[in-house]
Amino acid sequence: MKKLLIALIIAGMHLSVFAQELMTIGEVFNFEIGDQFQTEGTADHQPPNADRITITEKYFSLDNDTLFYIRFHDSYYSEVIWGENPYLEYHFWTKTDTVFYSNLDSSLLHLDSGFEQSQYIETSNELCDSLINGCAFEAGPGFENDNFVNEYGKGLGKTYAYFYSGEAQAIAWRNSLFYYKKGGFACGVPDTLTVGIEEINNQESLITIFPNPSSSVINIKNETQFDKLQCAIVNSQGQVIFSQQLNGNEDKLNINPLEKGIYFLQIKSGNHLTIRKFIKK
Repeated sequence: MKKLLIALIIAGMHLSVFAQELMTIGEVFNFEIGDQFQTEGTADHQPPNADRITITEKYFSLDNDTLFYIRFHDSYYSEVIWGENPYLEYHFWTKTDTVFYSNLDSSLLHLDSGFEQSQYIETSNELCDSLINGCAFEAGPGFENDNFVNEYGKGLGKTYAYFYSGEAQAIAWRNSLFYYKKGGFACGVPDTLTVGIEEINNQESLITIFPNPSSSVINIKNETQFDKLQCAIVNSQGQVIFSQQLNGNEDKLNINPLEKGIYFLQIKSGNHLTIRKFIKK
């Protein structure tokens, strides 16, 4: 059963296969200062999130056999707060960390043991024809095995990580690189969700939206002390697809152009951010 699952995963990757040796660790983790990488988790239990990384420093060890990178993360995750009116609560965070890679001239076999079980070499249309080395394999006692898929891109690091827990019979994680910028070349659509905005959850009763669900118009009732509201509509992937400034105590948003589905309305009043979930029907 799990072998079939792995086969289906590989078959659905929309990649073209050609014969070539596996890349070296140095080829995969070849970054320069200023390079940017953005990944997101897309497992069922992960609402909008993004890890947005910029390489800020690069240096070698004294004997030149280990490469160090200092990375700056400007990122966020969200969680659903359940209640009568469920909403997304966003948590923004920043940090700096250091990663290092050794055996730079060695094959990826020395980095990921999954390549000993299976390996494929392909190009990715989604990542602008980047060279990809991947492995898909099983691990476990043999009855309810875990399934893994790992992919690495040339100069991109790890581009995809998938883990299906056989014990839980669910996807534990699925992380994908969706945007990168190297040497002035950009691939994908960057996540620009605003960071550093104070979230005030006790304003739940001060801003209301109706009707919900709606097919055409969302009404916004503003009972805060602020006359002007900056609104943005965010899709389920965390991408801002529309923004507008509203004035007065009550205003309307035209949602006719939106496709049917679930969206989140971000409403900024002063330094406060209120988030409302709505359904376009």
